[in-house]
Amino acid sequence: MGAGASSQPGIPGINIEISNSVVDLGSESTNEASTQGLGVPGSLGLPRKTNLSRHHSSRRKRDKDILRRDSSKRRTDKPITIQVKQGCPGVDISNSKLQNIAKELFQRPDIANVRWMDASYNELIEITGDIIKLVSLTSLNIDNNFISELSDSLATLCKLSKLILSNNRLRVFSPTLLQLSSLTELSLSNNKLSELPDQMGELCNLVCLYVSHNTLQSLPDSMGRLRKLRVLDIRYNNIRTLPESIENMSALERLQAYCNDIERLPEGIGSCSRLRVLRISSNKLSTLPVSLGNLVLLETLDVHNNKLSFLPDCVCELSGLIELHIGDNEISYLNDKISGMKKLQTLKANSNGLQCLPTFLDSLTSLRYLHIRNNYIRTLPETMNNLQSLLVFDAKNNPIHFPPREVWERGLSAITAYFEEIKRSGSSRSSRLKITVLGSEGAGKSSFIHCLTKSCVKEDLERTAGIEVTRWIPVEDPNMAFILWDHSGNPLYDATHQFFFSPGSLVFLVVNLHQYQYQNPDSYLSCVGKFVNMLRQFGGESVIQIVGTHSDLCNINEISNKCDEIIRNIQSDVNIITKDFDHRITKARDMAELFQRYQKSHNHSEVEPYSAPSPLSPSATEDPVNDVVDYIKKVKVNQPKFLSNVPKVCGINEMEGIKDFRRILFKLTQDKKRYPTVELFLPRSWLDLEAEVKTLKERSLVPVIPLQNLIDIAQEKDPHFKDKDILEALLYLHMTGEVLHFVGIPGLKDYVFVSPTWLIDVIKCVISPDLQSTLDTGPLPGSKMPRDKMMTLWDEFNLDQDQYSLLQTLATSFGLWYAEQGGYVIPTLMRDVTSELAVEKVAVLRGISTVSGNEVQYHNLPSNEYQIIMKFIFPHNMPKGLFGRITVRCRIHCTQYHYHSTTCLWAEKHGVSIVCLNSTDDSGGNCLTICTRSVKDKLLPLWRMLLAFLNEIEELLSQWQGLLFYRYLVCPHCFLANETEPFHFLGEWYKANINRLPEIVKIACPVARGAVRVHLKLLYPPKNAHVQPTQVSESEIQLVAATVSEHWTLLANILGIVEDEFTKFSVLSTSDSESQVTAMLKYWVEQRQEDATSEELQNALKILNKITCPPGDEDQTERTETIAIATNKNELPTVAVNL
Repeated sequence: MGAGASSQPGIPGINIEISNSVVDLGSESTNEASTQGLGVPGSLGLPRKTNLSRHHSSRRKRDKDILRRDSSKRRTDKPITIQVKQGCPGVDISNSKLQNIAKELFQRPDIANVRWMDASYNELIEITGDIIKLVSLTSLNIDNNFISELSDSLATLCKLSKLILSNNRLRVFSPTLLQLSSLTELSLSNNKLSELPDQMGELCNLVCLYVSHNTLQSLPDSMGRLRKLRVLDIRYNNIRTLPESIENMSALERLQAYCNDIERLPEGIGSCSRLRVLRISSNKLSTLPVSLGNLVLLETLDVHNNKLSFLPDCVCELSGLIELHIGDNEISYLNDKISGMKKLQTLKANSNGLQCLPTFLDSLTSLRYLHIRNNYIRTLPETMNNLQSLLVFDAKNNPIHFPPREVWERGLSAITAYFEEIKRSGSSRSSRLKITVLGSEGAGKSSFIHCLTKSCVKEDLERTAGIEVTRWIPVEDPNMAFILWDHSGNPLYDATHQFFFSPGSLVFLVVNLHQYQYQNPDSYLSCVGKFVNMLRQFGGESVIQIVGTHSDLCNINEISNKCDEIIRNIQSDVNIITKDFDHRITKARDMAELFQRYQKSHNHSEVEPYSAPSPLSPSATEDPVNDVVDYIKKVKVNQPKFLSNVPKVCGINEMEGIKDFRRILFKLTQDKKRYPTVELFLPRSWLDLEAEVKTLKERSLVPVIPLQNLIDIAQEKDPHFKDKDILEALLYLHMTGEVLHFVGIPGLKDYVFVSPTWLIDVIKCVISPDLQSTLDTGPLPGSKMPRDKMMTLWDEFNLDQDQYSLLQTLATSFGLWYAEQGGYVIPTLMRDVTSELAVEKVAVLRGISTVSGNEVQYHNLPSNEYQIIMKFIFPHNMPKGLFGRITVRCRIHCTQYHYHSTTCLWAEKHGVSIVCLNSTDDSGGNCLTICTRSVKDKLLPLWRMLLAFLNEIEELLSQWQGLLFYRYLVCPHCFLANETEPFHFLGEWYKANINRLPEIVKIACPVARGAVRVHLKLLYPPKNAHVQPTQVSESEIQLVAATVSEHWTLLANILGIVEDEFTKFSVLSTSDSESQVTAMLKYWVEQRQEDATSEELQNALKILNKITCPPGDEDQTERTETIAIATNKNELPTVAVNL
């Protein structure tokens, strides 16, 4: 790999150089001439790693080369003409790869009348002296070129009012610009200016000044003389202070100064009485000037990511403010005077130290967007119910316990319903705490729970299989209920534990101190570490209490050493991961800056670096880095908390330590700060519904009941209990484990499992270590259970057909098993067969990859095929069972699975192959690789299949709120060039905002240093790839048959039906062309099955129209959109069909 490229995925060490040779990767055709001298075989012209240095030169050498070249060789063939826009004549030579402006342009007799010129997105390095002939020029756009100096002749353009010089290489503010006294708009953004001249005040007619993305450290005092200036953009510089003379800029309406080093604002800013937008985020402000309150016209104030410790009165006095952004500061409370901001529509206060929301919040009658995520808010005021205009309420990552988490996490409508139901039915106190008990086999979990809840010892307790649930009401507090979920220590069940975790629960991690080996990392990992990782990945801010058992078998020193080591190792892991979070946040910001700078240097004629969405941003926001940073912060906040002591218990000698542990437990439940959900006030109707559910359980009537039946039961007792409020109550009961109601799963949302233990017992029958030796082997090695055997396992439950169907739907949704060839494949019970046949099956994936151990080696890609490789990197390990659940969820998107093991999956669907591989990366984490390949004319099906897999993976990953992972797209060039350390584009790009993308974008490969540009279609899916195609209907077949007559054979060929197949669908009367077309299309649907889509038929008809439509026949071409196709059959008669 060339120097400057980093092995860290997605964070390249970029050397900003411009290459003399450029190859486009992903074009349908490749210019053979462009590959000469690159020293590689084939027609793609991809530079080998060893030859990359031959194609790079310094910037100075490149500039000289450009001067020597004949510009006509690079300029497009489009003629230069005078255009008229809004009544003004001008010249548009943008995006033409020009190295200088042709002299012929300035020799035109009408050149003196030109009022505007657009020369952006070229390769100009200077403005020639001929520009003086543009005597009437008022607007000149030279954005995105290579200009480092300005010609003196520019000063002769006395009428020039608008000059755009952004995205060039200017290092010095040219004195020539000071002579352009008519300038009203000047853009110098994205250059390398370190200062502005003291004479800036001479440009007294300036209305807009853009100097963002430079290296300015200050602004001259003469700026105060720009009394007409309305817009000042100084973002992304190194400015520390603003001049006091800013008070004289009385016309200023918009000031953008974010991402600088400003430590204070001058008091004079209060004199800018017309200021409407003030953005000063990401600076070092600790206070705001009192005069800020004088800005009565201010509508937007953005001060997020500073060092403010309180919200000053001057901000609250801004009665006309519409948007207020104060996030990422150190504000602990909201000023009472904020209630006077009647026009405020948006309030963003994320990532502060807010402890509560004020009760007067409802006085903000215009508030529509309220963002308070990542704070310490514990209760929400009931007055929120009065915020009638509120549309968006974001309170994620707060320890809110009133209303319960199960309510407020669902948004404003659920909060409103909660308060309304309390007002209607009253409220009752509910005290309960869910306790999750984890530990390895033999840790003594079941004995510990029995001693804790029964206050006695019981010998010969059976080991837990799956999960056992115990409800305990202690005699010390009859109003308190503990629900203990005992999870089996058998590694087989590790993959299913996550289904039954709950956010904010207390976790007892039981460790057998006698079995635990001191100073043995493997022992720590198996007894403690793997469970800590499991809880960390799940998130939910759980609190973990380590419990040591079998202490009677250890001496005092041994107990002390082992307990201290466990706590020390946990704290060390916490410190390492916390530092890693902070490090990755810094790297994300650095990556954004490097990538944008690199694209700016290499893609002048291809992409606009700041208008196109960054690969860091799935939403293509104005500040795209925040998407990744917020994600890492969210994961950081969701990490579990650990208690520093290790209680020692033993069931021998009168239950040694159990009584002390009970006292510890009751003391923990009294900590309202740590366990805010222990004591809740719930609507009385919710508790009445819970009582009805308990009655159903006790009577053992039915384990699962239709939702409507349960609603009828609830409304029979309380006729005013609305359906939507019953659903809210069920969601709360679901989160507490009293019932299971899967509202997000079609086929399950209409049923309620009133007995969760029944469902656990049913699943335990299938996922059991006793069944592993009984499974059949075959093409899917060691994994398939015959259907009749599964039915036999459930004999004792007397399942009816509805219950059986529900279980199959649940199993598929949870990723437990899937149907395959008369049986069921259960990934958790899978035994890999490492035979040569299995390896060979993966090796013949039509050249996709060869699997050797945990490595994947890519074969050469044929010239007529595309391949896309997506990676998910898990730096702290992948969750247990995730790969198996992926294989189950993705089965419906494939025609068949050719090969399936615990680490590899090979699937195919109508010519598109896909491989999923679970491997270990160089850093010790896990890597999930998804490779897709197809011929080039199947790029859309390729993306559709890949997106189907990615959507399933994303949905599964969203269930782990504390899981840290990164998405990457492997650079197609690096793959083809067989780079040992390929560049990784951040994979969020595949979810980018499609409306923000330019029509044609190419991305320079950093490893090739600009010698290769990759087409966006290999990194970003087409617009229609997100929409699954619809199958051809009978009505569509009839419509086409009635329209297409004698050209049905041509249509058949376009659809891929060869002449030898015509006899398979021939009709008796060959003169009946309509019947012939109908038979042909039905044959096509039968053969192509899922690929016989309306879209495929529509494209075929477009091709038919293009072939048969004579040039210039506008009546026909208007009825259907045609597509380009190479053909010599234009002499055929015209047929136009549009579905």
